[in-house]
Amino acid sequence: MSNFKMITYRPENVYKRPHFFILNKGLNSGKPLKEPCPNCFVISCETEKEKESLYWIIYSLHQGKQFQIALVGSVIPFIRKNDLIRIIKDAQKTTSNNPEAIKKTVSSLLQLEQQEENYKRIQNTLKQLRQVLVHQLIKQ
Repeated sequence: MSNFKMITYRPENVYKRPHFFILNKGLNSGKPLKEPCPNCFVISCETEKEKESLYWIIYSLHQGKQFQIALVGSVIPFIRKNDLIRIIKDAQKTTSNNPEAIKKTVSSLLQLEQQEENYKRIQNTLKQLRQVLVHQLIKQ
């Protein structure tokens, strides 16, 4: 189980250790991010390997809507830092027994992300084609 540190993101700070960000406000609270945003925490780890493993555990928790139960607030929901840490540590305990399953799942998730990017490119190309066809029709 990795030893991670979670702090509130501050734009003026420089983060030297391997790190990523996690959204803490809104309905997407708990979503891991590669780039920071104003309402996020910074999760820093000892090694790049720990960071990647933790990133995908949190990604899985977010996709499985495991952070939804910890959201509080009536207008803008948010997740408390302690609740977030507790959920992550519980998931780490569960997954630490089966590192092969994590590798397999991460590999599958990466393939899905690549497919999703391909579909987005195809969708954009189709949208452009549709615009060209309509434009040609109007020009006639």
